[in-house]
Amino acid sequence: MIYKFSALCYNKHTNNSKKGDKMKIRCKNCYRVLNPNEEYCTNCGEYSERMHRAMVTGDYGPDPVGKFKMSFTLYALVGFALSGIFQIVFALIENKLNNGNGYTNLFCQTNSLFYSSIIATIVMLVSFRKDIKSYFPKINKNQIIGSAVVAVLTIAIVVIMSNLSDITLVLPKYVIQYLESGNAIFFDWQGVCIFKIAVGSILSSICLEILGRKYLIDALDETMLSDKAIYFITSVVVTIFEIAWIMSLEIAIASLIINLVSTGIYMYTNRNILINIIMRILNVLIVLIIFIL
Repeated sequence: MIYKFSALCYNKHTNNSKKGDKMKIRCKNCYRVLNPNEEYCTNCGEYSERMHRAMVTGDYGPDPVGKFKMSFTLYALVGFALSGIFQIVFALIENKLNNGNGYTNLFCQTNSLFYSSIIATIVMLVSFRKDIKSYFPKINKNQIIGSAVVAVLTIAIVVIMSNLSDITLVLPKYVIQYLESGNAIFFDWQGVCIFKIAVGSILSSICLEILGRKYLIDALDETMLSDKAIYFITSVVVTIFEIAWIMSLEIAIASLIINLVSTGIYMYTNRNILINIIMRILNVLIVLIIFIL
C-alpha cells in the first residue's frame, strides 16, 4: 500500500525536477543504482529512505557534477595556486635569511605544503559543512583491519620501489634525505621539521580524498562510463592532482600505485571515504617512521 502511494506521488512530482531525476540513488547496503521507483533494492532487499523521500517530493538530491566543479575549483585555487604562491614567498624568506645565498626545496616546499594544506582543510570544512557528516558513515572492525592491512602492504611495495630508483620515490627526495640525515627534529615553527611534513602530508591527503576522489567518482557515476573506466580515470586524475600540489614528479609512480589502491577501496567498500582517509593517514605515519628509523 505504501509502495503504491509512493509510486503515485513519484509520478505526480517527477516533472518538478527534470534535472533531479537524472541523479542516481544507490542502495546503502550493496551500493547498486536503484531504479526511479525502487524503494526496496531488488538485489538485496534493503529499504531506501532516500528513494522513498525522492519519490514523494521529486527531489533526488544535489547535483554531483555541480559538487565536483565546486570541489575542483577549490582544489585548484587553494591546493595548487596557493601552494605555488607560498613557495615563492618562502623562497624569498629563505633567501633573505641566507643573506642572498638562495633557497632550498626542503624549506620552501615543506612550508608551502604545511600552510596550504591547513588553509585548504579549513576552506573545505566550511564550504561543505552541510555534507561532511554524511561522508563518514560508521565502519566496522573488519573494515578498519582491512584498511590497515592494505595500507601496510601498499607502503611496503612503494618503499621497496623507493630504494630501486629516484623516479619511484614515495616522498620527494629532499624530504627523504632530511628524514634520513639524523638531524631531523620534531618541531620547529620557523624552519623545517617532522611535524610540518606529517601534518602537511596528512591534511593534503584528506583534502585529496574528499575534494578529488569522492566528488570525481560521484560525478562520473552520473555518466554512462563503466565502473572500470571510472576506476582508471579517477586514479589517474587524482594522481595528477597530488603531483600538482606537492610539485614533485619523483613521486608519480608511487602516487599512482597508492591511488589505484585507494580508488579501488572507495569504489568497492560501499563508498566509505573514511576508510580511505584512515589508510592514507597510516600510509604517511608508516613512511615517516621507516625513513626516520
